[in-house]
Amino acid sequence: MTFPFRQVRSNPRLRMHALHPFGRRNVAVAIAILAAVLPIATNALVADPAHIDAYITPYYNSAGPVVKVGDFSQGLASKNDRAFVATIHAMRKHWNALTFYQVYVGAIRLYDLGYRNEAVYWFYSAQYRGRQFALLVDRNKLGTIGAPGFELYHAQDAFLQLVGPNVNGYAFGDTSSLTAVIRRVQNENRSVPDLRTLYPGVAFTNESTRKAQNLQLNQGLDQLAAMLASQKDQIAHERAQNGTEAQFSRLTSKPLPN
Repeated sequence: MTFPFRQVRSNPRLRMHALHPFGRRNVAVAIAILAAVLPIATNALVADPAHIDAYITPYYNSAGPVVKVGDFSQGLASKNDRAFVATIHAMRKHWNALTFYQVYVGAIRLYDLGYRNEAVYWFYSAQYRGRQFALLVDRNKLGTIGAPGFELYHAQDAFLQLVGPNVNGYAFGDTSSLTAVIRRVQNENRSVPDLRTLYPGVAFTNESTRKAQNLQLNQGLDQLAAMLASQKDQIAHERAQNGTEAQFSRLTSKPLPN
């Protein structure tokens, strides 16, 4: 049995329970969530900007690290750079068949191992898939602790809360590059995948409504891109004022080997 208890392990400023039920949020609220990364990016200092310290049962524990996301777990947890990169490329070959938690864990490991530009793309891809899951899952049939729908519903929120401060702290230092990532993610998610195959045992809403719901979710990225353009100077000012820029400006990114 797993439990919907997710916690940042070492940073007292960020230590929290991440069980925050959405309740019956409508599509408009789901779209707004995509734009909610702004305060995370400009107002959240972290214990170690170069390392994501998080524990999200049962998928990821930064102590180790311990990874439990299916076939790619061993490679993602590997401390051998060649083995890790090979796993990332293997995952990219099966990109459309990856769950949001697999992509989130990939983003964490890419970030920690220094492939931070690639991590930003993975993080925003995972965020989209996670929000898509939360939007299209049948909330009346989530079940309780231990049920796949219940666990996944809360896990996608926990991943965003715990991974977001690091990745966004880095990504919002270059809003032009981030906008390009957002547009790429938007273009890659205009259709709805086979959710029942991706998430066995989970009940989803009527298939006839999913395309329209996903379209609205997808269009929410237009709002985020527009916000990045209109508030570029404000974002830079706030990051300088609250110390975010000082924390993350020293970080570099390695190119991912082909």
